[in-house]
Amino acid sequence: MKKAIALILGIVGLLWSPWAQAADFKFPSVNGWKQAGNIQTFNPGALYEYINGGADLYLAYDFEELRVAEYQNSQKAAVTVEVYRHRTPTHAFGVYSQERTPGATFIDVGLQGYQESHALNFLSGNTYVKITGYDTGSEDQAILLAFAKAVATNLGEKGAFPALLAAFPAEGKVKNSEKFIARKFLGYPFLHSAFSADYDVSGRSFRLFVIQGKDQADCRSMVEKYLEQVGLKDKAVAEGQYTLTDAYHGEIEFHWKGERIWGILDLGDPGLRAKTIKRFEEELQKRK
Repeated sequence: MKKAIALILGIVGLLWSPWAQAADFKFPSVNGWKQAGNIQTFNPGALYEYINGGADLYLAYDFEELRVAEYQNSQKAAVTVEVYRHRTPTHAFGVYSQERTPGATFIDVGLQGYQESHALNFLSGNTYVKITGYDTGSEDQAILLAFAKAVATNLGEKGAFPALLAAFPAEGKVKNSEKFIARKFLGYPFLHSAFSADYDVSGRSFRLFVIQGKDQADCRSMVEKYLEQVGLKDKAVAEGQYTLTDAYHGEIEFHWKGERIWGILDLGDPGLRAKTIKRFEEELQKRK
């Protein structure tokens, strides 16, 4: 009986989750605009048909489905709405984080959005939405924002940023520089997904990162392969601190404990590095 109740509750939870809502998303009606043609749908195998040059980025972030709608008004202006659905909100944030720039004009729509000339992109739950205007004239930004708000309403719950991002210390962090790298962190296949953020402290630029491994053995394997990559194959491997030089990324300090690896890139000042790493470690310990 208990198993049956748990199963029913699980199904109800799935039906009301942001993921299920995104899958049932319907394009909104926007005053003064009409949908032109049929809604296009692309699965992972067909994404190249729509964005041949950029499909690999989305596929790396567990892309599941793209829906595209075209709108026109009486002045022959057009707006394209693209709704990319990813497997998890973290993966949707990841691809969004790869395309946003810290200096963009950020807006309050969905979880977060940013606007440029003739384009508006935003994040909501496990979806990444891209809206583009054509021949929209001087009202371009207002038009795109109206579309964005209507789409965000239909998507429902906007979700939250990945919890681990809160562990990155606020002091010196470049606003909106946080990223989620889904695969091949630092370009190495053996390093799994990672969160990172850029910093600028007293004119010194550097980057913090954290890798959440599957377990201790997974992290050990990553450390072993990284040491081999930098020519330290014979170095004893144990939990703790490592400081080394990477031919492609310069000096790196990283720490390994349990199922996490965290560290700092491009900071040669030992005092500032130790202070920053300590603060980062303290924040990470709060979020086990």
